[in-house]
Amino acid sequence: MNFSRGETEHDMTTRRPFLPLALMVLMFLATPAGAQTDIFSEDPLIVAVYENRADRVRELIVRQHPLARSDIDGRTPMLWGAIQGSYESLELLLEAGARTDFLDEVGNSALYHASENGHVEVVDLLLSYDAPVDQENRDGRTPLMAAARAGHVEIVRALMAAGAEIDRSDFTGRTVLDIAREGRSRQVVQVLQRAGAR
Repeated sequence: MNFSRGETEHDMTTRRPFLPLALMVLMFLATPAGAQTDIFSEDPLIVAVYENRADRVRELIVRQHPLARSDIDGRTPMLWGAIQGSYESLELLLEAGARTDFLDEVGNSALYHASENGHVEVVDLLLSYDAPVDQENRDGRTPLMAAARAGHVEIVRALMAAGAEIDRSDFTGRTVLDIAREGRSRQVVQVLQRAGAR
């Protein structure tokens, strides 16, 4: 390592560059918070679906914009729409042939995200397009488990009506009923028990 005259290695390792306060503030504001991805620099269709701007989604579909391009967490427009509950935008994507079985980096499907976030209409929409009802994520969790834990009783009923397995267990051995008991709704537990869940 080269040092300038009179400078030691200690001086080089402890010296910090000076940044004006305004520049530091701008850098802080430009940095995504926590693990949140900066979707607004990723893909225009992701942004349009995230904001549920159906006209913009339609325009991008007409221009044959790729429907399955993902952000850095593996989330496609379909997955972001399911997270946000962007019903109108998702309907357009599905009509255009977007697939319901893509997974993000932790293995969550669109149906999983919609179930976890309580978007009943989106869950019904995805099921009407044959979204895989028992698709597991990396923890062995299914959409039914996500809905049961979050206490979304209408979604639990919809998933069960679509054939979701009520006696399935995740990779830690916890069943749907175990997970429901950890959740927020006694009603969900009762619905599962009446259906024969153990």
